Amino acid sequence: MGFLIFLILVVALGIALLFAYASVVQARERDIVAGLTPDQRKARRCQQEEAIRTMQFGRLRPQVICPHCQTRGTVRLRSATKKAGISGGKATVAVLTGGVSLLATGLSRKESFSSAHCDFCNSTWPF
Repeated sequence: MGFLIFLILVVALGIALLFAYASVVQARERDIVAGLTPDQRKARRCQQEEAIRTMQFGRLRPQVICPHCQTRGTVRLRSATKKAGISGGKATVAVLTGGVSLLATGLSRKESFSSAHCDFCNSTWPF
């Protein structure tokens, strides 16, 4: 019982520290933005939007042409994985272990592919 109370207190303290850190970061960001000119604010916002697009769709590849709109220099590429059917090896192990291995691994296998996204026409396709 005492361990459970200790664990709850540790989790509550961790959550409180996380919220305190987030408010400090937000205050620092407000102070930085308050000291910028409107042009600098716009440039900073553009940089942040570019970083978000890079995380979401990958890096911009100027040599790739979009097959949908035929524009060059607006395509982003990233590697991705998707579930692709049932893995035979995992199914065999699941039968041998009575299904216990399914809790840790699942049955589906993962397949790697490249995903492309065009910033101009906003279309995404597997590559």
